[in-house]
Amino acid sequence: MLPTNAIWKPTTGVGYEHLRIREGSNRIHVNSIVIGRMDDATLSRIQYEIVLDSNWVTREVSLAIMGEEGALHLSSDGEGNWTNEVGEPIPELFGCIDIDISCTPFTNTLPIRRLSYTQLEPQYIQVAYFSAHELTYRQVQQQYTLLESKGDSSVYQYRAGTFVENITVDSNGLVLIYPELFLREQL
Repeated sequence: MLPTNAIWKPTTGVGYEHLRIREGSNRIHVNSIVIGRMDDATLSRIQYEIVLDSNWVTREVSLAIMGEEGALHLSSDGEGNWTNEVGEPIPELFGCIDIDISCTPFTNTLPIRRLSYTQLEPQYIQVAYFSAHELTYRQVQQQYTLLESKGDSSVYQYRAGTFVENITVDSNGLVLIYPELFLREQL
């Protein structure tokens, strides 16, 4: 069973993320608030919500900068077809099943939970990448490779473009250590 709360802090600088997970009969609801410093030293408060089906496929994502105008709300049919808040198709995200929100390690959990892994065999996926501070999105290719699996944790190599990092997750696929970026607090 998933924990109902997770808290991450950045490995450098100030900030926190408090995430809540609620499991229903056929949906998983996630909401979170991320407080931290942007690249220009401005503090920001970002709120996001994700609705997943029971297979960890993203069905809805909402993203907003608290206290600012504008927000994103996108929906997916679970087969890679996305629409905006008024139901218009978003062709540039066609084929994306998973999402990646720039300010959180949680979205790494989605492909880790959704896909089947054989050690050292990379999984390539097309992802809807959201820049949380700009409220923009685009399609990117990512790669996950299971490097090591123990009873209570696993290590995956994550690759996006030239960025490569080994992330450690717990038995639920939630990030424990994302070197140089995030550490999960023990509750």
